[in-house]
Amino acid sequence: MESSKKFDKNNVEKVLRDNFTKLMPTFYEMESSFLSGVYRRYGDLEGGNIVIYFARDLHLEILRKREVDLDFDLSLDMFWNNHKDIRQGKKKIILVSKETGLPKETTRRKIISLIRKKHLKKEEKNRLYWEPASEHKETYLRIIGEQINSLSKFILEQTKLFNSPIPLSRIEREIKKNYSFYWYHYLTVQLQYIRFWHGRLNDLEMLLIGLQSIIQTVNFLKKTENYQNKNQKNFDSKKANISATSVSEVTGIPRATCIRKLEKFVKMKVLEKDLESKRYSLKLNQTTLNPMLDGDWFKQKISIVSEFSSVVMKGLFR
Repeated sequence: MESSKKFDKNNVEKVLRDNFTKLMPTFYEMESSFLSGVYRRYGDLEGGNIVIYFARDLHLEILRKREVDLDFDLSLDMFWNNHKDIRQGKKKIILVSKETGLPKETTRRKIISLIRKKHLKKEEKNRLYWEPASEHKETYLRIIGEQINSLSKFILEQTKLFNSPIPLSRIEREIKKNYSFYWYHYLTVQLQYIRFWHGRLNDLEMLLIGLQSIIQTVNFLKKTENYQNKNQKNFDSKKANISATSVSEVTGIPRATCIRKLEKFVKMKVLEKDLESKRYSLKLNQTTLNPMLDGDWFKQKISIVSEFSSVVMKGLFR
């Protein structure tokens, strides 16, 4: 009971809001790991976002097995067997469009492409569903392992804020043991987060590319002990820059695309470019609004993630 109250969603949200600067490195690394994994698997974040929606539905159906069997194994080890026994219901394009934030016509076009590439399957009466192919099992498990690791680091930093640190290995074991439970909630958060940013940037590749500049800046601030200083007037952002080549290597997005979209961020006055080194850095010393750093946006992002964090920590301390 005490644990349930301590990790109540509202309490977790307040703690995250008050300490978000401490969480930024692991939060942005988590998002970069997740979105990079999606991009590398599907070659397209909009299409990947649709697969996330269907994957969340699959995990929910697996989770419902607990309704008739409390001992049903939800683990990552059993996932490959579990998903083969699930029959997912029909999904209308308008519903997929609403949940992903993508226009209806874009959703329809992407679904056709995903079916052609065998990322989604289509059966009688237009029943669409996601079923990871056996030949992709090794790749899937490797990417999921990386995402669980980055997620666990983010959760670990939160447990420290509650003066209840848990070993990273224990957090990873808990998530893997009850994989479909946690992944259903995690994918729900990701759908909300991606929809949030798509509504503001209208370009999901820009989100993934922009994250790399934020990570570079936040990590530099941490190393130079300016991390807790909200007034960064003396901070030389050019020391925390990144090249288009590095962004491409981390994200898997072609370098030419990275350059084009980094330049768009420059025009938006989110990034600045060093004309000699051709490297990009986040703009901090300015009077104009930097949308990647706006406080109101942070509050909304914290609201999105706090419910999931509450679920995970209740699970860890139950």
